[in-house]
Amino acid sequence: MNKWKRFLEAALLILWVAGMFCYGRQDSSEWKESHSGIPDALSSVSSNNWQYLKVVANSDRLNDKEAFARKVIQMCRENSFHTIRFSTDINGYPSGLCITVYLNRKDLEKGRQVCEIEFRTEEYMEDCNIKDDVEKFHLYLDGKEIEVIAEAAKTCCS
Repeated sequence: MNKWKRFLEAALLILWVAGMFCYGRQDSSEWKESHSGIPDALSSVSSNNWQYLKVVANSDRLNDKEAFARKVIQMCRENSFHTIRFSTDINGYPSGLCITVYLNRKDLEKGRQVCEIEFRTEEYMEDCNIKDDVEKFHLYLDGKEIEVIAEAAKTCCS
């Protein structure tokens, strides 16, 4: 009887260790993704040739929101998000962007946004798009205009 009890304890210990190992690997991959520092678009809605995005920063904090805003706009122009790819074959690139930024997926679920980014022209111009007419666009971070670094904006998609 004592042997069976020890055998059962050993089997339970092995199952417990295997379970913890599997759970730790899954949790570790989620942690790595949410702390990679690489922005990703998780939601996209298109209306009147405008693109409305929800983007996660995959970071604990944003030290330089302006640099982050430029990076996200560049990723939109390059169509280089991991999760979402824009369909540009029918309507082309959008005429404007409105982006709500969250630090991670949990903040998105709780509705805790970090900032809002807009990339638009002064007046609505239907024939302009974010890829080909970047010099006509203005970048806004939380309603305040920030400077687009022209050289980086022109060369990012050429």
